[in-house]
Amino acid sequence: MDMRSVVSQTERFAAFTGVTKPSPNDRFFLVMGMTGSGKSTFIGRCTGEDVTVGHGLYSCTTSIDVFNFDCNGHKVYLIDTPGFNDTNRSDIDTLSVLATYLGASYANGVRIHGILMLHPISDNRMSGSSMRNLDMMKAMCGFASYSTLAIATTMWSEKSPLCEQREAQLLSEERFFGRFISRGATTFRHNEKGRLGSLEEITSARRIVTHLILQSEKHLPEVLELQREIIDQGKVIGETKAGIVIAGDLYKARQAHKLELKKLKQAIETEIAQKNTAHAIEMQELKVDLENQMRKAEHNKRKLEKSMRDLHKDEERAWKKKLKVLEERFFEELAAKEQELRDMEESLAEIRKDTARRAKNSRKVALELEGYEQEVDAVRGEVSEARNTYQKLSEKKGNLFNGAANGIASGLASGIISGALAGGLLCTVM
Repeated sequence: MDMRSVVSQTERFAAFTGVTKPSPNDRFFLVMGMTGSGKSTFIGRCTGEDVTVGHGLYSCTTSIDVFNFDCNGHKVYLIDTPGFNDTNRSDIDTLSVLATYLGASYANGVRIHGILMLHPISDNRMSGSSMRNLDMMKAMCGFASYSTLAIATTMWSEKSPLCEQREAQLLSEERFFGRFISRGATTFRHNEKGRLGSLEEITSARRIVTHLILQSEKHLPEVLELQREIIDQGKVIGETKAGIVIAGDLYKARQAHKLELKKLKQAIETEIAQKNTAHAIEMQELKVDLENQMRKAEHNKRKLEKSMRDLHKDEERAWKKKLKVLEERFFEELAAKEQELRDMEESLAEIRKDTARRAKNSRKVALELEGYEQEVDAVRGEVSEARNTYQKLSEKKGNLFNGAANGIASGLASGIISGALAGGLLCTVM
């Protein structure tokens, strides 16, 4: 494990959440799309980093992750977001993660300068996952204009009439990307020739980011509807526009489960009456599975009642838990490296004694001693660097969530005060 990468992640995350004040030239872009659309690969091509490894504080598979690179005089932060309709995570959990970090970021004064939506052109049809991600993005953003949105189709191989027909349909129909393009969004074919890992792919990715930078210089960053709702208006997740979409689906699922459960109970009673025990047992297993699904749906319903403070506390607990695991692993590796250093230093002391006895007769022995001393110095440097890196992380970790919490608190307070002032003004006018 490389603690330096963890420290680097913490620094980038601190910039995104506003714990450390960003520069006016910094740009923050959300990278969105369903799982498998190529978000991590795209970010990797821009930054030159391997962004698929989830061993740090913020795994791209479970939460938001932040990466940065320099482009055209700007420090660009690409925020890798989890996709909706993922088999490994409920939509409520995904929305909660987004609300937590986007809320903290907004409360601490950081603004999102643009959004990149990725979609695989290789998909034969617009899947439920794709549609859900589009619907949720619209609900989360709520923009009148989408001039700072770039839509990039990915997974091209070679130009084919079928892919081009598919693209034309996606871009023209209102139910797909047409709704955003008609309001100013720009479309791109990313890595159109499909040459993975090539200079063309890197150039393509950076060209899209450059477009977003240019757009950010023409337009002031807009506040996302989700940020305004969760911070300024103090809504719980289920009251936001994005939360209402999920709540509607949950309600439909619960009603369907209830109806199916009722039918199953009646069928089980019929099978028992007819003494068809084997079939009744099978149906009972289905009933248990359905009841489990209903309990899960009820649990998800309760999640919709969480406020920004609740979300922040949940994420802080998860963050601290993961950090504890990382620290334990780090200390194990550091202890092993320190033991290696002690053993090497003991060996070095013995070699020095032996060299002193034979130095007059052996130039070769002296050279061997010098080489071994360099090896010991290298390990000594590694141990020292590891200790210093951990010290840096210790200094930062205490401020990271405290800073985010303070920003959330002040953001909520200002929202309440603004609401009170607006209410007073209305009363006065009326």
